Amino acid sequence: MDEPRETLEDELSDLAGLLQTDESLEGMLGHVAAIAVRAIPACDAAGVTLFEHDRVTTAAASAPLVRRVDQHQYAADDGPCLESLRTGEVRRSPSLADDSRWPEFRGPTLDEGVVSCLSLPLVIGNHGTGGVLNLYSRDRSFGEADEDIGRRFMPPASVAVANARAYAKANAVIEQLQEALQTRDVIGQAKGIIQAREHCGSEEAFGRLRDLSQHRNVKLRDLARAVVESPDEVLGG
Repeated sequence: MDEPRETLEDELSDLAGLLQTDESLEGMLGHVAAIAVRAIPACDAAGVTLFEHDRVTTAAASAPLVRRVDQHQYAADDGPCLESLRTGEVRRSPSLADDSRWPEFRGPTLDEGVVSCLSLPLVIGNHGTGGVLNLYSRDRSFGEADEDIGRRFMPPASVAVANARAYAKANAVIEQLQEALQTRDVIGQAKGIIQAREHCGSEEAFGRLRDLSQHRNVKLRDLARAVVESPDEVLGG
C-alpha cells in the first residue's frame, strides 16, 4: 500500500525548514522544486528560473522535462514564466491547448506532453521579482486550488532562494579571500628564496619576481609558486 501523502502543512514546514540550512544555491532550489511537486496536486514537474546578469537560466529542475520546456520559453522570449518574471504576477494556463497566449511557446510545449502550467513569481531580496517557480502538468489542469497552494509557497520560497543566493555569494567572497591570502603567502616564500640566493632586500626580490613574471608572460602568483617548487629551474643554478 502506498504511503499517505504528506499534508500541505507538512510541506510548508519542510519549506520553512530550508531557511535554517546553509545549503548551496543549487541544492536549495532543488529542494524548493521537489517540495512543490509533492505539495501541489496537479504538478508533475517543477523548476526555478532565475534572472541574473541580464539573462534567465533554469537553476533547478525536478525532471529533464522542465529544462526542455523552459528552453522553449527562452527561445521564444515569451511564455508564462517570462511574463510572470516581467510583471511580478502569477500566470496560470489551465489548458495550453485552448490558450491563445504565447503561441510560439505553446506548440513546442504541447509536443512535450505538457497540458497545463503555473508560474509563480519569487521576490528575492530588495530587487523585486528575481525568479519564478514554474510548475508543469502532463495530465491534469492547474485549478484555482493549485494556484492558492502555490501562492502560499511564494513567500517562504522567495526567502529560501534569497538566503541561498546570499550564502553562495558569501562563499564566493570567502574563496576569493582565501585565494588572496594563499597568493600572498606563496609570493612571500618566493621572495625569501630570492633574497637568500641573491643576497638582496625584500623590494629587490619582489622586483626580480615581477620582472620574471612580465618577461615570461606568467602570472605573478604562478611564477612565485614555480620558484617555491623548483627554484633552480626558474632562477637558474
